[in-house]
Amino acid sequence: MQLELELLTPPGAGSSGYLVTRPLREHRSCNRLMARVQYVRRYFSELDGETIKVGLTRRASGMAVPGGNELWLNPAHISYHTIAHELVHLLQKRDFGIPQGERACDVYSLARHWTLNDICPAYVKVPRALVDSRGFFGERAARLVFSAAADAVGRRHRGMRHYISWFESRLRELAGALPAPPVS
Repeated sequence: MQLELELLTPPGAGSSGYLVTRPLREHRSCNRLMARVQYVRRYFSELDGETIKVGLTRRASGMAVPGGNELWLNPAHISYHTIAHELVHLLQKRDFGIPQGERACDVYSLARHWTLNDICPAYVKVPRALVDSRGFFGERAARLVFSAAADAVGRRHRGMRHYISWFESRLRELAGALPAPPVS
């Protein structure tokens, strides 16, 4: 059985685009998922000029091979953060200075843009005070997490080895400084 692919080109991306697998193309959530992928990819200029294969997975929220060009997403569990996290995996093992590992991937994806911080990441510790009961960030928390992650990435590039621990500690400080939620 041969896998059928379709090439989609995002607006303004020149020669870069997407190879969409037939199962994804036929999935009822294809348009919604690909619109999200295109939005997130805007913040990954390192991938300009590349074609990314996008397919379906049911095993996890998303999967990608570090240094590769294939992205596998679960439409039932899709979020901007998941897509950003998987795109960071594509940048690992390339010459961009992004360390290996899931926790590093979380920090680097949270540092891309605050609008990509919609859900609580899976691998780094985030205080409950920063997310709602369903695990989503509000705008203020998304901006705080982005700022702390960008600072942590900057520290990593300046030689700090324990930037992830620093990031988690900084989030605890920020969460402690937030006003108490209103009493109902």
